[in-house]
Amino acid sequence: MQIKHVGPKTLVSTRGISFEHKKKDKFIYLDSVLQLIQAIDHDYVEGKNHIYTTESRQLTGDDILNRAKEYCPGVETVITEAKQDAEAYIDDNLMRAGNLKFLNDEEIRVLINNITLTRDYTIQRHINKRIYYYLVDKFINRLKHNRIAHISAPAHKTYFHVFHTIQRSLRQQKAPVNSRVSLHTEAENLFVKLHVINF
Repeated sequence: MQIKHVGPKTLVSTRGISFEHKKKDKFIYLDSVLQLIQAIDHDYVEGKNHIYTTESRQLTGDDILNRAKEYCPGVETVITEAKQDAEAYIDDNLMRAGNLKFLNDEEIRVLINNITLTRDYTIQRHINKRIYYYLVDKFINRLKHNRIAHISAPAHKTYFHVFHTIQRSLRQQKAPVNSRVSLHTEAENLFVKLHVINF
């Protein structure tokens, strides 16, 4: 299974297949997380600010997978496990759909058909989501290991989203870490900043 963009979450019913556009495919955030990992993946000198210039680019799924392997060698195992979990989830939904007592035979047939039609799509979204959170965890491990107090990135919606995911994940650690996400300007450019309050 490869990494590729598929789109928003599907909503499957007896009336058809629709999309929940607020539930974006995590694929669109993968390059931003990888750039953040790359930005902090080096030795540090205490008291010195380090600058990494982000790149504006559109990477293919293969590019993302190759970059992920550089920093997170276990990513292929994550993909395999995510695919297995997604298939089990879909199989469970198919079994439950076949046993719904409040639907007639035709509605059950349509629902099962719609779940089946979206199978590959659902599996790919599941893989993309699992890789995203895996990379976020890898970023947090490096952030904590290097005791980085703050990191800024262009105030693009992808970095803003990633910083909020990182903030939520920091709060959910066994030893919760407080952080703050804010916006600031430098030389008339807008940046989003993650400030780590405690380790």
